[in-house]
Amino acid sequence: MEVDEDTYREFYKTKRRQKYLEERSVKNGDFSYDMLTTNDFNGEDILVDEMADTCEKAVSRIMLGRLRQALLLLAEDEQRFILEFSTKNDQSGRLQRNMEFRRQQYISAKIEF
Repeated sequence: MEVDEDTYREFYKTKRRQKYLEERSVKNGDFSYDMLTTNDFNGEDILVDEMADTCEKAVSRIMLGRLRQALLLLAEDEQRFILEFSTKNDQSGRLQRNMEFRRQQYISAKIEF
């Protein structure tokens, strides 16, 4: 197929530039995640942000603060029960017997935020 001289020069100029970029990448040790892309897998999918989402952190801190405030509203024996339960990971039935909770005292309090 015949082409004019400008088209010919432009084609080989582009081809040489691409080769130069590839040579420079090899020399510098560049790596492209696009090279891992196949029909079944996107190479960029292996890039995962392992840092927790800032919004999640903020919500967790706010909820933790509200939980601390709510715990202060409980009676001393209820606070002690929750502390023992959370630190020992014990079953609630056993702790209830140990602390002699009556069934009427062992109810959930609803706290509005």
